[in-house]
Amino acid sequence: MVRTYKRTSERQKWSKTALEAAINDVQRNGTSIRRVARNYGIPRPTLIRYLKNRDAGVVLGSGVKQIGSHKTVFSIAEESELMSHILNFEVRCYGITTREIRSLAYQLAERNGKAHNFSSKTQLAGWDWLHGFRKRHPQLSLRTPEATSAARLQGFNKVAVNNFFDVLAPVMEGEKFAASRIFNVDETSVLTVQTKHSKVFALKGRRQILPPMMIFPRARLTDNLKKGAPPDTKFVCNSSGWMTIKEFNIWFEHFLQHTRPTIDNPVLLILDGHSSHTKNLTFVERARESFVTVVCLPPHCSHKLQPLDISFMGPLKTSFSQAVEDYLKSHPGRVVTANFLDRHL
Repeated sequence: MVRTYKRTSERQKWSKTALEAAINDVQRNGTSIRRVARNYGIPRPTLIRYLKNRDAGVVLGSGVKQIGSHKTVFSIAEESELMSHILNFEVRCYGITTREIRSLAYQLAERNGKAHNFSSKTQLAGWDWLHGFRKRHPQLSLRTPEATSAARLQGFNKVAVNNFFDVLAPVMEGEKFAASRIFNVDETSVLTVQTKHSKVFALKGRRQILPPMMIFPRARLTDNLKKGAPPDTKFVCNSSGWMTIKEFNIWFEHFLQHTRPTIDNPVLLILDGHSSHTKNLTFVERARESFVTVVCLPPHCSHKLQPLDISFMGPLKTSFSQAVEDYLKSHPGRVVTANFLDRHL
């Protein structure tokens, strides 16, 4: 598709307003079609076609005139839906990049079964589509994040933290969430090579609220990998072992199953801005329809504002590293790998 298209045709140079006025002139005033066509600059066959099919008012109501064989992938309503997601991301502390808009467009097209020529390999809409989308929505502005000071570059600063609480405060005041209905989610990777030694104490006897989900970097899940896990733990596998949109959606259904939010008992979920969370159309819509309010932590601040890092993830990694270290001391010459854990756990 050509990004900057210049019209070479004189077709449909009349406006939607002129067409509506011409139709009303014929139907209400009884003016001849020939005269109305001449007065409003509309081809007579076009005017006759619209008059014969008064249902064309639906087409007029859409505000879009399709010329030629090239059509937009999404309807006006669908693009408005996409716009609402983009603006919602901005309000909730996270701007969205051009790549992430293209990813959302691909997700929307696939979910709605739209015919498109987006890349199934990259799962992104093309640059030409993005160029046209921005032309159709000039209220969108592509800006570079402000770099006002060295403190801002470091991420954790008063401005960023205040912005986060400016978003969180009205959410808390509006819904009146009970303390037991406020949740925090985070991911971490655990390596088979110990990365830290025991230097902290973990609180014992803490009541578990939500069973975790574990992602293994492998193609097949075996029962050995489930041994010793907390009850109702969710297990999935993928090629990388990292959280992706697909795995996060699986986790969110797991979350809904255990928290069971309702209109009278909603849930607040606080998370970081990883793309599998915030740039995830299915998750955003599922949360909205399931009475889950989502608030994002500001960028580069999770080391201070993410309580799971210190209260859970840190002690978990320390305990795992200690267990690996104890095993290696008791079994000289052995090496702990993911395949080893599968065979020996």
